[in-house]
Amino acid sequence: MSFVLDIRVRTTPKAGNSESQNEDAAALGPKLRRVAIADGASEGWQSGPWARVLAAECVRTPPTPESFAEWVAAARAKAPKTEATSWYAEEKAALGSFATLLGVGFEDAKDGGIRWRAVAIGDSCLFHVRGEKLLAKFPVESLGDFSNRPKLVGSETTQPVPEPDWFAGRGELNDVFYLLTDALAEWYLRERGANARPDQELDRVTESSRPPAAFADWIKSLRDAKALKNDDCTVVRVELLPLQGLP
Repeated sequence: MSFVLDIRVRTTPKAGNSESQNEDAAALGPKLRRVAIADGASEGWQSGPWARVLAAECVRTPPTPESFAEWVAAARAKAPKTEATSWYAEEKAALGSFATLLGVGFEDAKDGGIRWRAVAIGDSCLFHVRGEKLLAKFPVESLGDFSNRPKLVGSETTQPVPEPDWFAGRGELNDVFYLLTDALAEWYLRERGANARPDQELDRVTESSRPPAAFADWIKSLRDAKALKNDDCTVVRVELLPLQGLP
């Protein structure tokens, strides 16, 4: 089955932060049919650049269960190095940067269908939707699984390599996949639990005709309503379309 990815991305930083302080990252490989997101941890040293390295490497050369440790080592070799300007920063820099990671790739199945495979470290989440039905959620299954200490990938060789989660599934044309960093993922699961349709909201605010500022305004409205914690927020929306399905 020939298909393409229709990809939409929106991101906005924590309230009070500038765009340059956004520690979320998204990497897109439409021709490779892969996408990835990473969420830099604020407690790490300049974790945003490390998140960008992880997401980009996950799209460029995705890891496998057999190669994950070697893959992390290769990514660490590309981690940006910046000098600290104070003793406190030096201590923090010595510990390194940290980030969650979520990557998914799509391919033609031998039987003519579509197969997808995903890898995750931490609580950035993927949701697979067909029509109104939520077919898969990965790696977080419920609201109780979110915590203040998710698994993270560290940039320093002194940090242990975390054990990733893996998932595989089948897709069909017009299926939609949402990749969400943790604050939005938590909101999504809560809305789903209340029998709401968060998919429609995400579709609306990621429409290509809408300016990026509309997404930031929508996130602000959720924060003002205490429906969303104050964190960097990123959504990557992927729809599987027939080869001639894009304008």
